Amino acid sequence: MRQTPTNIQSQIGIFGTPFAKLQSRREGRDSSAIDSAHHTRRDDDPDDMHALRRLYRLAVANPLMPRLLRRSDIGVIFMLHRFPDPQLANQAEHEVAGLRGILEYLRRKRFEIIPLQTMFERAQAGQPLNGAIALTVDDGYLDHASIGARIFAEFDCPSTTFLTTGFLDGLLWFWWDKIDYIVRATALRKMTVALGDAAPLTLQWNTPAERNAAQDTFTEACKRVPDAEKLAAIERFAKAAEVDLPAKAPKTYSPMTWDEARSCETIGMTFGPHTVTHPILARTSDAQSKFEIQESWRRVQAELAKPVPVFAYPNGQVDDFGEREAQTIGSLGLLGSVVGYVGYATGKDIRSPRDRFYVKRFGMPGDLNGLPDVAQFVTGLEHVKQRIRGT
Repeated sequence: MRQTPTNIQSQIGIFGTPFAKLQSRREGRDSSAIDSAHHTRRDDDPDDMHALRRLYRLAVANPLMPRLLRRSDIGVIFMLHRFPDPQLANQAEHEVAGLRGILEYLRRKRFEIIPLQTMFERAQAGQPLNGAIALTVDDGYLDHASIGARIFAEFDCPSTTFLTTGFLDGLLWFWWDKIDYIVRATALRKMTVALGDAAPLTLQWNTPAERNAAQDTFTEACKRVPDAEKLAAIERFAKAAEVDLPAKAPKTYSPMTWDEARSCETIGMTFGPHTVTHPILARTSDAQSKFEIQESWRRVQAELAKPVPVFAYPNGQVDDFGEREAQTIGSLGLLGSVVGYVGYATGKDIRSPRDRFYVKRFGMPGDLNGLPDVAQFVTGLEHVKQRIRGT
């Protein structure tokens, strides 16, 4: 899906230029058609700087680029979201050809790609990570099984998908997808929606770009209110837009089934918990927060042969969860949890009694234009840049 300009965790690309974490539009996501501003020449980019950027990208992709993480206690976890399935006609963050090209590069260069659980277990056993890579996917959409799992299997790449269990159980469809459905289905071009204690939002558009901006505005506002109010506001939005929301997810937004998840286990995809309803946990009560974590782990254990004892926070930004959630995850005996903001996964963090609940990931670029950025992360050049920047 397309990206929103806000709540996009910035990654640092060429010469420190930020590029967007590839998320679909949900929660504002997560993630989108990709933002490739860093891949194309900007009108205000001087000729000499543009040439330097091109030379830099060629250097990063060079076969002789050193492997700076080979003897380190640092790993790389990539985060992916939706894949294009012609049968679903869904928006997607990742082009099939681009994903194949990136995986082919990682295999050709002999990077070690391991299951996420293995990365946690290796680090907690005191073994160095040596630049190992883990691939993760968030949410549990049907295209994760029909397209993503198959592509990973082509390259013998293990992967872990974090499941929103109520989605697979048919209890709900995602709230950001409901917003997307509303703005696409309505015949109106102006409406006002009450949301929390703030002044009502007036949403208006005449062009697709304006519609996207209005959708982003409402989605972002939904993330700042309690979960129950968010859901009620979406119902008010549908009423104001004169749109009837289906009880079940339309095909383009549909989940995989548990049977499909079990089939994916046989070709190298494993599954971890990602809550029941995908709320922003910091916007929930103590009881709901605990239920979302405990019940999602219970359902993953009940349905699957190889449940992964690592949790992924919905949305995953700094203000979206806290110590309350970490304590619940720890009480279940899980190895740790991953976040949605950018950084390397270090053995030190994974071994830490506290930091193992805040392990960072990088967004996987959506097409081959992002290959030099992938190379920058996995070779360790980004780590060197972070140390120079003091970040």
